[in-house]
Amino acid sequence: MKINQKLYALAEGVEPAEKQTFDDRFIEIYFMDQIEGLVQEYVHSKGQFAVWTSQDAVNYRLFIERGYYNEVKELYQQPVNKIWVEFWDRTDVLSKKFTRLFIYPMMLVAVILCVLSFVLPKAFSWDQNASNIFSYCIIGGLVALFIVMMLCNSFTKKKITQENIKSRQMVMDIFGEENFNALIDKQKNYMDEYFKNLYPEEPDEFNSEEAPEAEEATEAEVVNEQTTTDNANEEVVAEEVVEEKSEEAPVEEAASTDEEVQPETKDAVEE
Repeated sequence: MKINQKLYALAEGVEPAEKQTFDDRFIEIYFMDQIEGLVQEYVHSKGQFAVWTSQDAVNYRLFIERGYYNEVKELYQQPVNKIWVEFWDRTDVLSKKFTRLFIYPMMLVAVILCVLSFVLPKAFSWDQNASNIFSYCIIGGLVALFIVMMLCNSFTKKKITQENIKSRQMVMDIFGEENFNALIDKQKNYMDEYFKNLYPEEPDEFNSEEAPEAEEATEAEVVNEQTTTDNANEEVVAEEVVEEKSEEAPVEEAASTDEEVQPETKDAVEE
């Protein structure tokens, strides 16, 4: 699947930290700090520690935070990444099928209805009442098309979610459930510690000798409240994938799916 094509191109001329090959395809792994600004854009701003990219839907590049990779590199070994690339392949098929069978035909029907709403009343010299009734019918038809399109999109997202869950189970089968869960715990602990160090707790504004009156204690607590950053999981792989904006590692998306849905195992892979 073609995803993050501009990001893919940024690695041109940069030596990958690791290159994996399978079935005449390749996955190149880069550390985010090899390219200026990626850590700030994806890790600090979006909470994404791994980002998948592809220009041709055949070969992929994975940009990953260095410390995170060293902590849970087992989640990015070649057999695991192969599973997620194949997940992107299936996602691409579903997305194109949805576009070909539903989006294009419905857009065509909508255009035809709009044209008819202008042409027919004039061609048959309908009076105002007939024109109004016909216009209401056209509007009803467009609303019906919109509803059908939403239902089809929801169905496609559900299918992608199911594929995501299947891929996550395949990854779990590689490690075994116990080891897999241990890796996920390491993943979460690393992320929590990363943001804790990135946004350290602020020192108390008042020392014990300068403590305010009892009635002002609540206000002081507000002043000294710790700054925190939520490490939000990836939103449903499904919708982003359909719109070709899937950025996260699919395993992380799968974790989000369990809570709610796409391409790292619970963050891992999107990716």
